Amino acid sequence: MKPTAVGRVVATHVWPAGVEVPQPRDVLDLDWGGPVGDRHHGTTMRSDSRQRPTFERGTEIWNARQVSLVDAAEQDEIAAELGIAKLAPGVIADNICTAGIPGLTALPPLTRLVFASTAVLLVGGENAPCTIAGSMVAARYGTDPEAFPKAAIHRRGITAWVEHPGTVQAGDVIEVFTPRG
Repeated sequence: MKPTAVGRVVATHVWPAGVEVPQPRDVLDLDWGGPVGDRHHGTTMRSDSRQRPTFERGTEIWNARQVSLVDAAEQDEIAAELGIAKLAPGVIADNICTAGIPGLTALPPLTRLVFASTAVLLVGGENAPCTIAGSMVAARYGTDPEAFPKAAIHRRGITAWVEHPGTVQAGDVIEVFTPRG
């Protein structure tokens, strides 16, 4: 089967607990819980407002938000909307910034992202923009934190979970396989 698209990794980051901003990594280690050292690492998580009304807040559920991915082209669109020159990788807590994957945010759930290292991620869906990321952008660029969610709607990237562990680093090729249907 041929990939739907082929892109590449631009940058990788982890956001450790207790640290204010995401930290760049030369190599992103992905195990069954996601990026090692990231605050979202784990096979399970506590439900929040995104899972209502299915689960009461705080219910332990499968962690389909292990990894956050954004695409550089979509970040450029967000930056233009916010009136800033560039939105740097990692600023909105993305673990992986990509290039060359048209419409990354619109990829359907269960799309497979196959990395050169043999790491494989399964897409959970669109990552809804929030004021947490808005505050991170505001701290770095002086924008209004409330402006980010509106500027980033349908451009904030995706969340995914690890289907096969491996490593990811800048320059790696990513093959995109959308589900048949």
